[in-house]
Amino acid sequence: MVPALPPLAAPRPHPPISNPPMDPKHILVVDDDPHILALVQTILTQKNYRVTTAGDGRQALDRLRRSSFDAIITDALMPGLDGPELTETIKADPNMKDLPVITITASSEPGMLQKSFSSGCILFLPKPFTGASLLSILQLALR
Repeated sequence: MVPALPPLAAPRPHPPISNPPMDPKHILVVDDDPHILALVQTILTQKNYRVTTAGDGRQALDRLRRSSFDAIITDALMPGLDGPELTETIKADPNMKDLPVITITASSEPGMLQKSFSSGCILFLPKPFTGASLLSILQLALR
């Protein structure tokens, strides 16, 4: 005969797991194409990034003077102040020089990659791009 086992104790409730709220990274997205702005904003906000948009380089500088950002994603070719010129302006400012800049472009101009990196961008993403590639590039920039 097998001895009877003592009754099981009632399970103790686990303390609630509290994850501290993550401070969402603030990203400035600059492009003169409203469809690209909307697309990038949708991709990033779905992953809990805080996004501010600008339609050109001058708007971007205005937004940079009013808020702080963790990274910038900018189109290379825009009217007025283009992506490389915007990046050079950012890198010349002691308060913004460490801000990571990602350049995106549909340009097939051979010198655009060199011009973008020479201006201070750290990563380059050709258009068209996938949401996954955009997120991967952004995560690299934020390290």
